[in-house]
Amino acid sequence: MKKHQLTLVAIQEEYLSTISKQVREIVGDLIEIRETTVKKLTRELVHPGETLLLSGDFIVQLVKPFLPDGVTCIIAKRGLNFVNLKELLSLPKGRKCLVVNDTRRNTHETVEALKEIVFEHQFYPYEPDQPLPDNIDYVVTPGEEQLIPGGSPKVIDIGPRVLDLDTLLEVSKHFGLTGHSSLLVKRYMKSLVSLSQEKQTYSPAHVHAENTMEKKANYFFADVVAKSPSMVSVLNMAQKLAKTDSPVHLYGDTGTGKSMLAQAIHNGSHVRGGPYLSVNCAARSGDTLEKELFGTENDQGVSPGLFEYANGGTLCIEEVNELSASGQSRLLQIFEEKRVTRIGGSLSTPVNIRVITTSSTDLSALAKKGTFRRDLYYHLSALAINIPSLCERTEDIPFLIDHYLKQHLGKTDLTITHDAMQTLIHYSWPGNVRELYNVVSHLACLDEKTVDSSALPLNVKKEEQEKRFHHHFAQQIDEKQIIQKIEEHGFLEESLEILRIFERGKRVHTSFGRLAVKKILNERGFKLSEQQLRLRLEVLHELGLLNVRQGRSGTTISRKGEQFLKKIEAMLKA
Repeated sequence: MKKHQLTLVAIQEEYLSTISKQVREIVGDLIEIRETTVKKLTRELVHPGETLLLSGDFIVQLVKPFLPDGVTCIIAKRGLNFVNLKELLSLPKGRKCLVVNDTRRNTHETVEALKEIVFEHQFYPYEPDQPLPDNIDYVVTPGEEQLIPGGSPKVIDIGPRVLDLDTLLEVSKHFGLTGHSSLLVKRYMKSLVSLSQEKQTYSPAHVHAENTMEKKANYFFADVVAKSPSMVSVLNMAQKLAKTDSPVHLYGDTGTGKSMLAQAIHNGSHVRGGPYLSVNCAARSGDTLEKELFGTENDQGVSPGLFEYANGGTLCIEEVNELSASGQSRLLQIFEEKRVTRIGGSLSTPVNIRVITTSSTDLSALAKKGTFRRDLYYHLSALAINIPSLCERTEDIPFLIDHYLKQHLGKTDLTITHDAMQTLIHYSWPGNVRELYNVVSHLACLDEKTVDSSALPLNVKKEEQEKRFHHHFAQQIDEKQIIQKIEEHGFLEESLEILRIFERGKRVHTSFGRLAVKKILNERGFKLSEQQLRLRLEVLHELGLLNVRQGRSGTTISRKGEQFLKKIEAMLKA
């Protein structure tokens, strides 16, 4: 049995999942690991004498109100996964790289780490409110490729940042495991390889594979923020259904608050004095899930399932669409007979239980496809509530922010400017309320009295930044195309010299005819015939770099030509 327990705390579910996997690979056989997000942190969750590993110093103030006396907090330090740097290290020296991450703080931390390790290249932080650097060769991101608009230069994804070795050694020292230091270093290197091989896709339903069982209903109807007509309707319906004994199905996109509403329904029902258990089907294999739900009975003994443990109360089955065909059959049998038969058993046990199911997938579509039992679907759809996505209830956003800041984070002195609030209201929120709370937690960590648009994470401002990226890098792509077009005719150097002549003439208000240009070129070592010069002028005109007029003194450099020449000169000096 493990003697020690470590609780990991982070704001974002996806990063929590990454570091949880890393810590388990390194000390999972020595320390019991559990994890929670700041959003799910409660005073009852943390016990005196417990040890917490916080994802960064910026969340200390958010976590403090939930901690009893005697709790030890270890602040994690993040570093780069060296295994993912191969592509960067293989580039020719001196490349200019723009670094994109989700927040300004994380971007600058990533830049500094890259400068320390990959000193052969130049790294620039992407600043949403600053001009983009010129002549960028690559865009580098630590697992945030979805934030990079199309039309950018080649993207190098170095994968999410991980816990650095010093953090793991500090954890081992705290628990008196210093005798295992050599082993932990080897396991640390193994964890980097393992994480680099794992495809980093974020599916909220799969985040907490180890902690998928809720054992207490913490939310009430009073905790549900509902100002918009659509959400008021949902709340009214939920309050009515809470009074019944029938199964209730909650359908909505990931992050809309299905789990919260399920707990509120339990606390508003006549079985609120009974147990509340919740299990996520998406985070369990079929066999394991069925054993947990229905129990087992064999020669080794009897193991009751969740239906028996929740007897007299509520069982919430999240992502019920992930239930196997045999699991669906057993669930239907319980609805029809009010009895549960353990796997491997022959006798059934009566259960008096309130069942709430949730899904982020449309069950009617699955029933039509035949992947979900129609008869079970009819049971669940009789009393169903469709929870609107956040973009369908934008009126609630200011109230959700205010409620979360004051009631959960204890921040009563933070003001969000009108422009920033408008940006938040008009953002599409694919992660719904969960994503909103992550953003609000980030803003609360800034320790500012007033937050404006510049402090918002990059993903919230992505549409605005799309336009900046597209405009900036479209020009860079044009430069490459122009050079390629000129080189097709084999006279790049002569063409650049011609542009320099006309650029200088424009500065000193002097115009040049073809003969004058030919003479200057000859003096600078470029001997061209009139026919050769005419061809070069025509190509530069077709590319929009020169304005060619009839006559001996009618040709001038265009604004596009000036910009092109300026950038080429900068590249040559670099």
